[in-house]
Amino acid sequence: MKSILYLVSFLFIISCQKTKTPNFPKGDFDYLIGNWERTNEQEGKETYEIWEQTDKNKYNGIGYTLQNNDTIWKEKMRLTQRDTIWMLEIYNGTEPIVPFTIVKRTPTSFVAHNPSNEFPTHIQYRYFDDTITAIVSSKEMEIPFIFWRVEEE
Repeated sequence: MKSILYLVSFLFIISCQKTKTPNFPKGDFDYLIGNWERTNEQEGKETYEIWEQTDKNKYNGIGYTLQNNDTIWKEKMRLTQRDTIWMLEIYNGTEPIVPFTIVKRTPTSFVAHNPSNEFPTHIQYRYFDDTITAIVSSKEMEIPFIFWRVEEE
């Protein structure tokens, strides 16, 4: 009788535990996870990126710019591993998906490359001290994006 009581008590305690969000193994791009606001945007505009890990080998991001509370630019991003190669895919909703191959990676940065894309041909992300610096570039032009982490409310 005591063993049945222990079993019922154990099952009751387990059933009352709070449901957790998926706990994936620590990934290569976890520093991206969260909400980010661009600090070097033109006056009157606000640019944000939001990243989440959706699988142990996949991160989804969305970037958008607001002007007068209207969305004037938006794109979806996906970091995904195929075999041993990581890819960054960019989709703006109207054009075909643009794939970039991750050609360099450290625990806090990566460089993605697609020489056949008109602009950008390179995308670089670097994380340091709760700040992300993203640089989109080609031979002719470079645009820096500096983001700081925005605390979720």
